[in-house]
Amino acid sequence: MQDHKNNKLNTAFFHLLRPLARLFLRFGRGYREYSELSKNAFVAVASEDYGVHGRPTNVSRIAAMTGLTRKEISRIRGRIERGEGAVVERGTPVQEVIEGWRANEEFLDADGEPAALPIDGSTGSFRSLIKQYAGDIPEGAMKKELQRIGAVECDGHSLTLQPADPGIQEAEELMAAQLRAGPYPLLAAMARNETVTREEDQWPQQTVTRNTIRRSDIRRVRKLVSVRLRATTTNIADLLDAYAALHNGDSDEKLVPVSAGVFYAEGIDTDD
Repeated sequence: MQDHKNNKLNTAFFHLLRPLARLFLRFGRGYREYSELSKNAFVAVASEDYGVHGRPTNVSRIAAMTGLTRKEISRIRGRIERGEGAVVERGTPVQEVIEGWRANEEFLDADGEPAALPIDGSTGSFRSLIKQYAGDIPEGAMKKELQRIGAVECDGHSLTLQPADPGIQEAEELMAAQLRAGPYPLLAAMARNETVTREEDQWPQQTVTRNTIRRSDIRRVRKLVSVRLRATTTNIADLLDAYAALHNGDSDEKLVPVSAGVFYAEGIDTDD
């Protein structure tokens, strides 16, 4: 039987998920969103990769593989078929509090805008808002979190909901582009190479790690590595551009996206 207390792969998965969790929290996503998205991904992959004779995997096998119920798998499959695999039904408690503040008439002013809410009171108050939308989260904890993300201002007696920061959407779009360009192709290559038997069919992967760099040299090493990474990616881009220019749109062959990237990280323990 597998020893789950001393599983090196699980340890690696845990460390891999930590920066992902940081990104989720940084952009206002919590475990609810992660859970929904990961379940959708598990069902999608199990359906696509383990079917017989080119057909999708049946629901019972997916249930055995993933631990999800057959009812939930059928629901998720329907969402994926409708193109809603990346849509989450519930956000974080913070998001639900803000949405309730903007939509519930109890918390709106005469103009239909989110009202400044007194902290205490049985109705039309921050306490009432938290009671209705935050579950068992204490109002003090919710207040601190709303202040941390800049969603509210407090004058000591009441809370005012702030307009959404337009810079957040721009930051989210930039991060989405970075994830599509970097971590996603890398993880896709790792997953694919696990199933490829012939070496010539594998996607190239090269990494370098040293645990012996002095702290006093880090700034210089970081700068020099940055220069070399830029040179490497420029050379690869020139190579891809040259192949793209060979036919210049004259070929009827299917065009295939190709990604290659390099990265730098420091202070990350790669040992168990």
